[in-house]
Amino acid sequence: MARRIFLVLLAFGFASGQEPAPTFPLHSITVEGNRILTPAGISAASGLKVGDLLGLKPSPVLDAARDRLLATGYFETVAYRFKRSEDSYEVAFEVNEMSPLYNLRIEALPISQSETADWLKKTDPLFSGRIPGTQLALDRTAAEINKLLETRQSPVRAAGKVILTGPQKYEAQFAPSEGLPNVALVSFEGNKAIRDTELQNTIAGVAFGLPYTESNFRVLLDSQLKPAYEKRGYMRVEFGKLTTSTSSQVKGIDVHVPITEGPVYKLGAVTVRGEMQDDEKHILRVAKLPETMKPGATLDFDEIRSAVVRIKDSLRHEGHLDADVTTGREINDEKLTVDVWFVPQQGPQYTFGKLEVKGLGLDGEAAMKKAWGLPKGEPYAAEYPDFFLRRVKEEGYFDNLGETRAEPEINAETKVVDVTLYFRHDPNAVNKKRKGPEDAIGPGSQGPIPGQPE
Repeated sequence: MARRIFLVLLAFGFASGQEPAPTFPLHSITVEGNRILTPAGISAASGLKVGDLLGLKPSPVLDAARDRLLATGYFETVAYRFKRSEDSYEVAFEVNEMSPLYNLRIEALPISQSETADWLKKTDPLFSGRIPGTQLALDRTAAEINKLLETRQSPVRAAGKVILTGPQKYEAQFAPSEGLPNVALVSFEGNKAIRDTELQNTIAGVAFGLPYTESNFRVLLDSQLKPAYEKRGYMRVEFGKLTTSTSSQVKGIDVHVPITEGPVYKLGAVTVRGEMQDDEKHILRVAKLPETMKPGATLDFDEIRSAVVRIKDSLRHEGHLDADVTTGREINDEKLTVDVWFVPQQGPQYTFGKLEVKGLGLDGEAAMKKAWGLPKGEPYAAEYPDFFLRRVKEEGYFDNLGETRAEPEINAETKVVDVTLYFRHDPNAVNKKRKGPEDAIGPGSQGPIPGQPE
């Protein structure tokens, strides 16, 4: 028994006197495969630094460093390799960065975009001005932004998501985590040409009750209020720095818009450009600009937009179903004039092919084909089928006529349009007008009979 105790004590003595496991300093960290991120930033995000002591089995420490990099959301894959010399380690990370990267967008937070970018450049070694759209990267960036908000003693907390801001254009938006505030009221300052009530009524239908972001609200100002000013000849209206405040009446925010209206511009020359410029007289004639839109008059862009519709309708009436009309303008700030031009593109001309009538008896079908006034092979007037059906109803061709519709079948290769007219019977229909008995098709209102809608 005494011998056993002695051996245990002897073993304990040897154990307590053992040398500690050897460690070796980390001599270098290199990065391979990076395209945008810097080696220094990647090394810092890994949590490793030169001089750290690693043991004989460094894999657990290096595994943790790799996992920290993956947890940033900036990398698709991360691998590492290491080499130990007699007295130090060398570590290399092989990374595959996430793509694409998105620009930062700050919305409805009490910090500016430039302030946020400056903060992130100081606090996040991976931030280069853009971030991946992964949830890990969005959450990581939101956490750093929240630290900035805390320094401003703001109770608001941010959350991030990728949003569509234009055709094929995305950005990483950071906004209040509880959601964007809704627009409650819009007020204006500096406006003289248009009263507050008219401006408010103009924007109310699209802005009130919608989530507020400054960029989106400015889009509404440009799309809704600028046309109202251009109608009066104010071509250089500007909307200044927007300010917001918590609404005292409802849940949401009030938006204050300063306006600089600028001078009134007069109409200069009105011309036609492009492939149809030789037909300028004809185009301007069908444009039908009113006398109030002669050169030297106050510019009204509503009239220009209405003229575009008339020109396009005229071209479609002539069979140019693919016609398009755009406009251009040149503003002369010295003379305070605006030259305007139309650019019509008529495209190919379509002709009428054949007519089919469905929903009528034989007599009714024959009558409709006889009344149809568009001959085969003539330019196809786009508005004619609807015009024809409207006249059929107005002139009371049928008793109890219900729904009618026209369906054109457009052949893009042959440039021929076939039309099918559909008629339905409605026993409750009331005829406002009826042709005389000698012209009526069918013997009265005795239900679906040949010549009547079925």
